[in-house]
Amino acid sequence: MASYTAKDITVLEGLEPVRRRPGMYIGGVGSPGLHHLVWEILDNAVDEAMNGHASHIDVTLHADGASMTIEDDGRGIPVDKHPATRTSALEVIFTTLHAGGKFDGQSYKTAGGLHGVGASVVNALSRELIATVKRDGATWEQRYKQGAPLGDVKKLGAARGTGTRVFFRPDSTIFPKTQFDPAIVRERIEVASYLHKGLKVVFENEGAKGDEPRKEVFEHHEGIADYLKKILVERKARAVHELPFTVTREHEETGLKLDLVLQWTESTDEHLRSYVNGIPTGSGGTHENGLRGGLGKAIRNFIDTHSLSPKGVTLTA
Repeated sequence: MASYTAKDITVLEGLEPVRRRPGMYIGGVGSPGLHHLVWEILDNAVDEAMNGHASHIDVTLHADGASMTIEDDGRGIPVDKHPATRTSALEVIFTTLHAGGKFDGQSYKTAGGLHGVGASVVNALSRELIATVKRDGATWEQRYKQGAPLGDVKKLGAARGTGTRVFFRPDSTIFPKTQFDPAIVRERIEVASYLHKGLKVVFENEGAKGDEPRKEVFEHHEGIADYLKKILVERKARAVHELPFTVTREHEETGLKLDLVLQWTESTDEHLRSYVNGIPTGSGGTHENGLRGGLGKAIRNFIDTHSLSPKGVTLTA
């Protein structure tokens, strides 16, 4: 029988667990896992917008098709030294699992990412990552390779405004294919612009996959109401009433907010899309159960008021 003692126990430190078992953090190393890296950085930028600190996000798919840059005009990741680690907070966020500003509920009222693994996981699985921050009147930068910093945070010079820019190139030793699909990235960006009313997202494809270089601007001042119109067109669903049923509610004590838009159509099937803090929830959850149960009375009142006899229902929440 083979011996099994304490010396056979392996302890993985830092970001090594991510590189050894990427599937635990991004679901796999195929196309969904590769694009999950984009969502992690994009969601961080959207979180700044969702909390009122940013209004503009630039997403660039570079011509090589295997590298991305995402930039926002938010507050900028802190660069001062963390009191516990005595290293820059920027380095802590990009090199330490479960480190971030979304745990105490103070820096972010709501957020799509709540586990503090997003930026560090992207860094761990990237052959190259460059984090650039504008804040405190200066531009700061730190470079990494496979999750490890290549030097300290550097002050590049004076700067106006604030924000964070992240360039990353996925590691080909982790991912069999490192080419991003422009259509997948574009779709996620477009949906984000609908879910966050007034947010301006610019997507630039510099020519990846042989496409012609193209820049698109996504901005929807009516939010999910505009999204519903798009869904109806895509599904070729004919509405049976002109104005959609809309609900916007915010709990005074908790600050929890609900946005709902609903329209009956001539379709015979129900179509529901739901999101929590801007993240799609394809498997449903208590929020969908609450929608179907708790809003029953309001929906019935709406039907009675408008003398409707609904056939199909299109929902976006």
